[in-house]
Amino acid sequence: MKFFNVNQKSWKEVKEIYLEAFPKSERKPFFTIRHSVKRGKAQLLTAIEDGVLQGFVMVIPYEKLVMVDYLAVSGKIRSRGTGSKIMQEVCRRFSGKKIVLLIEQLDDHAANKEQRIARRKFYLKNGFTSSNLYIAGHSGNMEIMNYGGIVSREEYMKLQKYALGSFMFLLSGIKLTV
Repeated sequence: MKFFNVNQKSWKEVKEIYLEAFPKSERKPFFTIRHSVKRGKAQLLTAIEDGVLQGFVMVIPYEKLVMVDYLAVSGKIRSRGTGSKIMQEVCRRFSGKKIVLLIEQLDDHAANKEQRIARRKFYLKNGFTSSNLYIAGHSGNMEIMNYGGIVSREEYMKLQKYALGSFMFLLSGIKLTV
């Protein structure tokens, strides 16, 4: 598997995987993703094997932190280790930085309880740990996971403000809980 920065040719396939992998409630408008990459705020790495796009990861580097905003693998090849290979590449490329991401908080009453458990297991298996910080947000409660060091409350809020921009950060109403 080889990794490349997204190019003009692969945007269509990236969008197909994105729409397939994430429910509407978890998706940003796709043009905002393209805009963030074009402006250099975000990087989108594609995972290619035998000339076929297998998946992608979108990251937002900021100071000594890197936020994994989206990780998606084609539905045709899920559960074959592709997601782990992509995360290993992210950890290699950004070694020396704290890598953070959000997952849905475990909830025994959630309709997708098993999916939440599987996602958390996946990130733990790939070396991530809980920061013991949680976000109460519009789309539910999220747990902040980290790799390469524990992210502080202040670091995370600065990262979110950078990622969203000051105005959208204010509108987001992000609240950290413990």
